[in-house]
Amino acid sequence: MSVKWEYGYLYFVSTMSEEQREAGEYGMAAVIVDGDSVRSGAVASKIALLNELGNQGWMVENGSTLGGRLPNWLREAVQTAVRDGQASGAIEHYMRRRRPIPPGAEVGPQQPRQRARQRA
Repeated sequence: MSVKWEYGYLYFVSTMSEEQREAGEYGMAAVIVDGDSVRSGAVASKIALLNELGNQGWMVENGSTLGGRLPNWLREAVQTAVRDGQASGAIEHYMRRRRPIPPGAEVGPQQPRQRARQRA
């Protein structure tokens, strides 16, 4: 059985509501971008989320800080998860996981010819 790779990104975004600002605290949201979707949610524990992604087969690489302003799509994703918090800084993590390709589903340079022969 062949294997292909699926790729995605994980963003940990710092958030702060007015209430948190007054208390000197901050919150955190996570935005997950993979081949299927863009998902976001409030995060209580980075470790718990990383363990969950690991259980799904994702390997998450070391992150890098996004400098300057966050892209609008990332701010919007955070706003859907944490309505009263303002997004500030973010760390972007690259992630990947293996996806088995079932026999007969492999795509290669000769597959169109093989399909043509099967139809004849």
